[in-house]
Amino acid sequence: MTKICVALLGATLLAGCDASGNAGGLAFLETPDGTPAPVITSARLANGQVTVSGPEGYCVDASTLRRTPAGGFAAIASCNILSNGQSGPIVEPVLVTVTVGRAGTDAPGLEDLANALGTELTQTRELSAVNAGRMASGGQTAFQGSDPRHWRGTFILGNRVVGLALYAPQGSPFVGAQGAAFLNTVSSRIRASSQVAQRSAEQSQATTDPLAAQLGRLFGRRDL
Repeated sequence: MTKICVALLGATLLAGCDASGNAGGLAFLETPDGTPAPVITSARLANGQVTVSGPEGYCVDASTLRRTPAGGFAAIASCNILSNGQSGPIVEPVLVTVTVGRAGTDAPGLEDLANALGTELTQTRELSAVNAGRMASGGQTAFQGSDPRHWRGTFILGNRVVGLALYAPQGSPFVGAQGAAFLNTVSSRIRASSQVAQRSAEQSQATTDPLAAQLGRLFGRRDL
């Protein structure tokens, strides 16, 4: 049976997720009995402060979800692969892991990530939603046939730090610059959807219960 190892190393998120399996493709995302993994379009972590979702055609594997008050973990992959062809279009196979923890003053730098992982930072991309760096090794443990080279990035979202890792099969365009662009798209979606959720929560808290408002007016009257 394949295991998914989720490492939450404080606020640094250095390890992200390392997974290995005996089956091909993204089979480690299946449930232990070999049935398709449960598929959802989004998931909330860190007590709802961070909402994780993938681009069109990519879903969250519900079986990988780990939620804690401080953060959590989720994996994003092809909806079509996760559902065993039952839903979603055929898209480029790729795995993105999202790890959330409490933030320090700054997100870990890419060089810091590379040093902690014991690998070399070979490329960097400063993008609109995340600074992404390609690591020279370590990606081969994600799933059978995955390329050792993989992309990582971190960003601060409120009082949380979000760490992402992108793994792709050997020869995939996502090993190159497309991988950094995809990581940026995922980061943009997380930022946008988390802000929407935060605004909704604030509006809900600001909405006064009608009965409470009525009682407030009643007991606040000065002519009683």
